Amino acid sequence: MRPILKAIFCVLTIGITSGCASTVLESKPYKTYTIGSTVTANVGMPFLEAQNGTITKVKHWVGVANSSDGWKVDDIYSSDFIKKELVYSGKSGSTIEIGYREYRGGLAAPAFYQSVKYDLSESDLISFQNFQFKVNSANNSSISIVILKD
Repeated sequence: MRPILKAIFCVLTIGITSGCASTVLESKPYKTYTIGSTVTANVGMPFLEAQNGTITKVKHWVGVANSSDGWKVDDIYSSDFIKKELVYSGKSGSTIEIGYREYRGGLAAPAFYQSVKYDLSESDLISFQNFQFKVNSANNSSISIVILKD
């Protein structure tokens, strides 16, 4: 059925049925980086992000009084949805601090937040979980790294 006809059909049948909904399944794995690339981030900003899982977009008719086009779109995250972030937290002396955040089902999971410190005077090569990167430079406002593996 054409989108316009479907919308008209939904409007006409809204009183008879519980409403109209269409579902579009999207798989959205992504990474904000590539292996071998240089990444720079300011304090508080993620410098590595990776996401796996499926987001289902559900479109519900709510009426033109509730939305400019009459539709509301909700994201529903799959049970295996996971997003991982490494966030630069700053430098003190030769030690840098990096935060790890994990999101499940689209929400931050407090049990999956961790803060780690690395002494750059010992090594500029950092490994955390599957991530490995070399720190080019770091100060109290930003970090520059080369991503070696994930």
